[in-house]
Amino acid sequence: MKKIGIIGAGASGLYCAINLKNENTDVTILEKNDEIGKKILITGNGRCNLTNTKTYKEFLDNIVSNKKFLYSSFAKHDNFATIDFFTKNGLDLITEDDDRVFPKSEKAKDVIKFFEDRIKEKSVKLIKNQEVIDLIKDKNFIVKTKNKSYEFDIVIIATGGLSYPNTGSTGDGFKFARKFNHNVTKTFPCLVPIFFKDKDLCNLKAITLENVTLTIKTDEDIFSKKGSVLLTSKFISGPIVLNLSSLAISSKINSIKLDLSEDDYKTLDKKFIKVLNENPKKDIINILKNFLIASLAEIILKRLNIKEDLKAYEINKDQRLEIINIIKNFTLEFDRFGGFNTAIITKGGVDINQIDPKTMQSKLVKGLYFIGEVLDIDGLTGGYNLQLTFTTAYQAQSSIKEDL
Repeated sequence: MKKIGIIGAGASGLYCAINLKNENTDVTILEKNDEIGKKILITGNGRCNLTNTKTYKEFLDNIVSNKKFLYSSFAKHDNFATIDFFTKNGLDLITEDDDRVFPKSEKAKDVIKFFEDRIKEKSVKLIKNQEVIDLIKDKNFIVKTKNKSYEFDIVIIATGGLSYPNTGSTGDGFKFARKFNHNVTKTFPCLVPIFFKDKDLCNLKAITLENVTLTIKTDEDIFSKKGSVLLTSKFISGPIVLNLSSLAISSKINSIKLDLSEDDYKTLDKKFIKVLNENPKKDIINILKNFLIASLAEIILKRLNIKEDLKAYEINKDQRLEIINIIKNFTLEFDRFGGFNTAIITKGGVDINQIDPKTMQSKLVKGLYFIGEVLDIDGLTGGYNLQLTFTTAYQAQSSIKEDL
């Protein structure tokens, strides 16, 4: 019977373990925390967006880095296979907006309970509070923790990346990879809010803007997406912000702007003229409230140096067009992207050129496997990244069992 050690009890390590355990395998998970799946608990705002029901091509189109590496593993175990696995093993699921899949209870803790139950059912050994401090390869692998050593025939690195370090993701897997001469590509916090320098928003209370278009211009490209945005006094966030940050984070940012209206210039101008003409004695601040949230209307007038109590009939053509233009091009001066403490995932990681995509085994060290976020693969928000952990975990365990 082969002794297999999995370092990390996150999504990839847990999924791999319960699929890998059979009569030919002795599977042990070493977890540094006192509980499993700490990062799972905060995914999907505590609801756990497990995967997505997009079709094969649509799903892979949402993978940002190294999607070709996933062709083999995704063909073997895609998002629908993951859905089948959870439902057949007792976790009821629901599909919501944008094809996102959640546990029916909408509680991430039920996903943790699912994994805990399957671990017990499969007799997987789970040892918590065991932070791995060293990994050595002799005849077998020696895994050292602060108070004990373990010997395994096979080791699977499932330590995650650097995002949300308070959950235990502190780059341990990168350290182990480098020890065995693996390259680790440059890492970035990914799927993060964007901070800006604009001081005129310093008193703004957090507001949600629906159906706005965010455009980020870099030295290399222009990225644009329509959806909802959370705008605060210091940063913007929300699904479209997170996704665009993933595309732009490694580039120099030249400009950021929000289109605050779904209407084109001509249509918006006609509507604005109509309201001005119908309310000639109204203050311009009250006119703007027909088109914008009040706090934004105030900021726009300050940017244009237009007094809030200026009457509608006093607005000239140039001022009107300036107002229309700023509604369609509300700029924010880029400061920085959020750090790893705000990042949903890590961009970069163990170089996939040194990993066999058909097995997830190291090309440099026989018996050493890498799965999940520790690898240099990442996707957009919406269940894609958790699916990557399940897909790579399944590929590794399948290969190991075939060899046995």
